[in-house]
Amino acid sequence: MSAAVDERLEAALNRLLPGGDGFPCAGDIGLAAWIDGQPRFAPATGWLLDALPGDFAQLSRDEQNAQLATVETQNAECFGAVVVAAYSGYYTHADVLAVVEAKCGYKARPPQPGGYELDAFDPAILAVPRGRPPSYRDPNKEAGA
Repeated sequence: MSAAVDERLEAALNRLLPGGDGFPCAGDIGLAAWIDGQPRFAPATGWLLDALPGDFAQLSRDEQNAQLATVETQNAECFGAVVVAAYSGYYTHADVLAVVEAKCGYKARPPQPGGYELDAFDPAILAVPRGRPPSYRDPNKEAGA
């Protein structure tokens, strides 16, 4: 991405996740660079950047919101993918997790592997599925044989 593209994506992210009450704005924590490094989000963010005007970052917040609302109506599926990208990066970012921890009073981390005590695995629970015949075709047999 070029610097101009980064600026537009950062501005868009700041409108999608504007922060407040201790939470940082999404575009201000480097989320655009993180999204840019995720190939699975490239089609959606590329579409978004193509749909936004070149001066998007210089528009007022209200104008940016209006532009994003228009873009969302043009292609809700791609816009939804951009939102998923934004939330995926935002709520795994260390700065955001620190705020979540401070506000909620518990560790904001995945439940595993850091964590919770699990019961020992009981292989007996597999007895029923193991007793069933295979539910797939044998690839070693010829078709129709």
